[in-house]
Amino acid sequence: NQYHSFTVDEHTLKAMDDAGIDKAVLALTSPGTQSLHDVDEARRIARSANDQLKAACEKYPTRFHGMIAIAPLDPEWSAQELKRGKEELGFHGVQINSHTHGHYLDEEQFDPILRACADLDLPLYIHPQTPPDGMIGTMVEAGLDGAVFGFGVETAFHGLRMLTTGVFDRY
Repeated sequence: NQYHSFTVDEHTLKAMDDAGIDKAVLALTSPGTQSLHDVDEARRIARSANDQLKAACEKYPTRFHGMIAIAPLDPEWSAQELKRGKEELGFHGVQINSHTHGHYLDEEQFDPILRACADLDLPLYIHPQTPPDGMIGTMVEAGLDGAVFGFGVETAFHGLRMLTTGVFDRY
């Protein structure tokens, strides 16, 4: 399993201090739960990540802020986890690791997530990830599918879809 717990300890704080970082935002990074096909596993991983992150933020409250992890495969559950993340865990936003199997947040099935973000006044951060198969085309053969080009193109596409399809007008 590629998902495992993490530890924030004195070595982490020393590295932050050495780099001049006073406070860090922590989140479940790409691919998050977006690459999973098993809904139960996605929910379990998101909830576990949020619980572990809460422990780190409580241990070092002046050093870390948390971003809520969700499981977009289950938008209704995700909306409830957003509420738990803000109200019970004290997190300050949500991180979505971009597309979910080539599907984007402007699609109707994700409305519960966007509505919860608006209702809870939670900022949404779209973290880059590899473009979906339908977009990647010849990027791979040119070595452009990752951070050098593909991540930016895919994330910009996601944001622009939200802009042009009326997400910001609705919420």
